[in-house]
Amino acid sequence: MEALQFLTRGTKLTNYSVIPNDLHGGELSSTATILYFNLLNRSNLSITNGKADEVGRIYINYKLEDLAEEMGKSLTTIKENMRELVDAGLIKKKRMTKGRANMIYVKVPETNIIGKSPVVCTEKRPYKGRKLPLHGAKNLPIINKKQ
Repeated sequence: MEALQFLTRGTKLTNYSVIPNDLHGGELSSTATILYFNLLNRSNLSITNGKADEVGRIYINYKLEDLAEEMGKSLTTIKENMRELVDAGLIKKKRMTKGRANMIYVKVPETNIIGKSPVVCTEKRPYKGRKLPLHGAKNLPIINKKQ
């Protein structure tokens, strides 16, 4: 591992995973949670590359063997945790022909979607919200997220 640094006010992070708040304290195992983050990050690449099906849903192609190797887990463990994610409704798999990686659709909680694309990694995206005062915040307008 590289040398560790303290975070400072000017720190900008790269190479990190965003965890949707709705998944904290959920019923997923820790391995399934990490697997989900890996799939969600790979989806960000698919968004960038425009990999969408005929109805506009973003998908990824990821061989289970590659996932197992990258995560340092057995193929059986990856299959079990993929099943856990399918059962939780966080991913949907579409079988492809033999020898090709399945299409994997990664779903995100609706509360984590701004506009039409999920917020996966914000390091290169501009902030589009309003900055609110931290102290003495009285009579602030209520903002409706679903417009």
